Amino acid sequence: MTLSDAELEALYRAADATEFAARDAALVRAALYWGFTATELSLLEVQHVLTVDGEWRERFVLPAAFAFNGLARTAWLRDPAFVASLETWLHWRAELGWDRTEANRFRGFEAKAPLFVNNHGRPFAMTPRSPGSADLLPSGMNRQLRELLDRAGLQHHSPHVLRDTYIVRLWQRGLSRHEIMQLTGIRKAETISRKIRHLIPEPRQVFADFLPGHSTA
Repeated sequence: MTLSDAELEALYRAADATEFAARDAALVRAALYWGFTATELSLLEVQHVLTVDGEWRERFVLPAAFAFNGLARTAWLRDPAFVASLETWLHWRAELGWDRTEANRFRGFEAKAPLFVNNHGRPFAMTPRSPGSADLLPSGMNRQLRELLDRAGLQHHSPHVLRDTYIVRLWQRGLSRHEIMQLTGIRKAETISRKIRHLIPEPRQVFADFLPGHSTA
């Protein structure tokens, strides 16, 4: 399941109207532009997306330490609207003094500070899957994304719909299953096929008007 254009607009409007609009607007756009999991959004650091000199990295590597399936992968940052939303968020965050240092590196932010923080300026919570487990779940980020979906009237969707929407858009832009796997960290082509199945025509549709030079259109 993916988000329609109307649902995307509703989500953008909802994010732009929260108490922490600068963060939420950038967060929603990050989820849709990068297709990161909630864990990846929680653990992404300032130094991953900013150079020491404070410039946005057009291309960066998501570390294997927290990347989906433990597979380091390349991510891009080339959309002006997304960059503008990140600029607004960092400016707002700097005014609050969250994760600031005396140095000029990374625009004065702690290099290892999370790019996205919660309403108290702290990392989004990661909780054990079960008592004593080392496997952590992105409970804080999932809660935040779900709240934004609810605000947009999209209660029937889970946060996973953001990543699924990203995958479908990659397919619609002409990327192959293999290329999508590289950009998402998904290991099996079958997983991609399940997510784009509704976009692939059935054979009966393909052969309805197929003979070369004899189109009835």
